[in-house]
Amino acid sequence: MKSLNLALAGTVALCAASAAWAAEYYVAPDGEPDNEGTMESPWDLESVLRSGPKIEPGSTLYLKGGTYRHPDREWGAEGYEVTLKGAENAPIHIRPVQGERVTIDGGLTVRGAEYVWIWDLEITVSESADWERRTDDASLSELDEPTGPAGGLTIYSATSCNFINLVVHNNNSTGVSFWRGAVDSELHGCLIFENGYVGPQRPHGPGIYTQNETGEKFISDNILWGNYSTTIQAYGSERAYVDHFRIIGNIGFGPFQEGGRERFLIGGERPSRDIVVKENILYEVPLEIGYTAPYNYDCVVHDNIVVNAAMSINRYREVDEKNNQVIAADEARPSAAFQTILRPNKYDPDRANLAVFNWRKAPVASVDLQEFLDEGERFRIVSALDFFGESAVEGVYAGNPVEVPISVEDATGGGGFCAFVVFKKARPIDSVESASLVTMN
Repeated sequence: MKSLNLALAGTVALCAASAAWAAEYYVAPDGEPDNEGTMESPWDLESVLRSGPKIEPGSTLYLKGGTYRHPDREWGAEGYEVTLKGAENAPIHIRPVQGERVTIDGGLTVRGAEYVWIWDLEITVSESADWERRTDDASLSELDEPTGPAGGLTIYSATSCNFINLVVHNNNSTGVSFWRGAVDSELHGCLIFENGYVGPQRPHGPGIYTQNETGEKFISDNILWGNYSTTIQAYGSERAYVDHFRIIGNIGFGPFQEGGRERFLIGGERPSRDIVVKENILYEVPLEIGYTAPYNYDCVVHDNIVVNAAMSINRYREVDEKNNQVIAADEARPSAAFQTILRPNKYDPDRANLAVFNWRKAPVASVDLQEFLDEGERFRIVSALDFFGESAVEGVYAGNPVEVPISVEDATGGGGFCAFVVFKKARPIDSVESASLVTMN
């Protein structure tokens, strides 16, 4: 197999080993708490996510396709609560039944979970389309009937938990809140977009809002756009901690909402330490490392690409900076027609993110996929902006560069940048009734 996939072998082998002996349980939108947890007799979601003793370490909890609508629809409610506890080398996996689309309508909150991996869920708030969120001249109480829970993914406390390939969109506040109590945990491969609203003073709702004190916190290979506030906001007051972050391989781009707050910020009012920012791909999104703290300790900033925006590293005592590519809006573009970056998914060997800088704004980009696909292997490529829609291109890989059409709907900056997700095996997603996916104009 290709060398890029060899790095995944340990993770895949660990998952396979634990799955070989562990139990499998099933949940459905119409499940009941007194059922048996089988495919034929599934549980309900709310009770099983709280019932640690029922789900032993190493188990997989499969969610059958459909919409799981949390009953609390009050403004600000956070939805289903996860308190399960797996074990080291035997995590609990929560994921959809293969090929089925699962929508969590109302949010997902994590408190005290340990060694839990949550995969491939859509998290949204269906009421978000029912009220006007874009206003600068009214208080929140005066908005057009603000309804529905806050939603999003809120991680208050977790130990060694992973949140993988989620689609977090159109929530009424922050997309993902990844707080100090989440230790040695990772947010990976998620699509995070259209979260938040514009209030009377400023926009609210970063794509990711996060803090960290102990252990390492990983934010890797996520795709973010169109949120109402900061793309990533690793920030805190002088009493909060922004330490030990590993922010790697994320893609951030427009289109943006009102307010001009799209920056990619790692820093606060308290000095930060041990910050690693590598291989991020930003289009019209400024990269700002360090904020108003009088000084910061140490950071590593390597191989980031920032186009039509600036990069700044502020008041660090030790800086390891190299190989960053920064192109301001008024600077000349590279001579090549395209610059493409393919990033295989850390946890799913059949998935990769693809970023395309379309320097000449051509209608088709030529993309080399030979490090990800074997000749004769089926594949499909979908636009991040229309993840549940039709494929941009699909077929059988012939070993040659793949021609990927770039439509206005798939691109930003007048066609200057696109983000895609590439799948092996052309895996389908069933057309299960779900909360509506609100696409951007």
